[in-house]
Amino acid sequence: MVKRFDRRVGTMIKKKNKYLIMTMLIVTLGFCLTTKTVSAGFIGKVTHIKVSAVTKKYKTIKDASLKKTSVKYRAGYKIKWKKVKNILGYKVYVYYPAVKQWKCVKTTKKNKYTLTNLLANEKVKLKVVAYKSIKNGENKQGSFSKPITVKNKSLTYVRKSNGKIKKRFHDRVAAENAFIVQNGYRAKVGAEKLEWSEALYKVCLERAKMISKNFSHDGWTDTVFNVLNKEYGIEEKYYWYEDDNGMEYGEAYAIGENIAEGSDNYKDAMKQWKNSQGHYNNLKNPSHKSGAIACYKSETGTYWVALFSDMDVDKILKETSK
Repeated sequence: MVKRFDRRVGTMIKKKNKYLIMTMLIVTLGFCLTTKTVSAGFIGKVTHIKVSAVTKKYKTIKDASLKKTSVKYRAGYKIKWKKVKNILGYKVYVYYPAVKQWKCVKTTKKNKYTLTNLLANEKVKLKVVAYKSIKNGENKQGSFSKPITVKNKSLTYVRKSNGKIKKRFHDRVAAENAFIVQNGYRAKVGAEKLEWSEALYKVCLERAKMISKNFSHDGWTDTVFNVLNKEYGIEEKYYWYEDDNGMEYGEAYAIGENIAEGSDNYKDAMKQWKNSQGHYNNLKNPSHKSGAIACYKSETGTYWVALFSDMDVDKILKETSK
């Protein structure tokens, strides 16, 4: 796979009575029910978690004879645990390192879960909890299991019979690990760490799909507006505010974008940007305050998108959204 990346730089525009800041450094998992935790005496704790590799086969041409041969590959990891009595089901949580949060990725009545859709060279932390229905249909959960770590060395996903990817996917754990590496680069040059933005992550998800079809920055600012308009109800591309002197300013919600293609693990993706002066200048820009990264695996390759903002986007949207 040929590795590609791109960046762009924009300009600042001033108006007589308004300063429209367009400092656009355009450089370029399952459904979970809401539960409450109760004492372990009510609900048994999940124990004896075991991990095993899930292997499958696809067929490919062996050589010039055009004979087909079967190739084994890793399609995922089966996570299995001891059944807990008198419960309704289980919830599987994954740890996301940039936001430092455990998030539910699956609710199931079975005592097993298949972890798949992973990029190469990453570690995924998981834990499981049992829950049951209490009075009035309310669901309550017991104590979490001991966390486990799955170490994945190669691309792991389900393939079609011909070896091609069966379902495109995003890998948020890899994206957040990339975000941590990016903040490490910033720290080395004295720039403050960026705050992870859930709002910009939603934009990154959409942009990653877009560049898998057209590897360019075409329409990226429109995508920022469209996603934030749909999700948070913003009505303009710029956030307007006044300074102490009554001067009004308008600032774009995202002023920079980095994109890359071809890296199947987060460390290599970040090295691409670090080794490109324009991308590196963008990711270490001291004016940036928040951002996000997303990665997307499709039939044509692995794609990465990073967005940057000079303000705390999530805080602003929380204060101003409908």
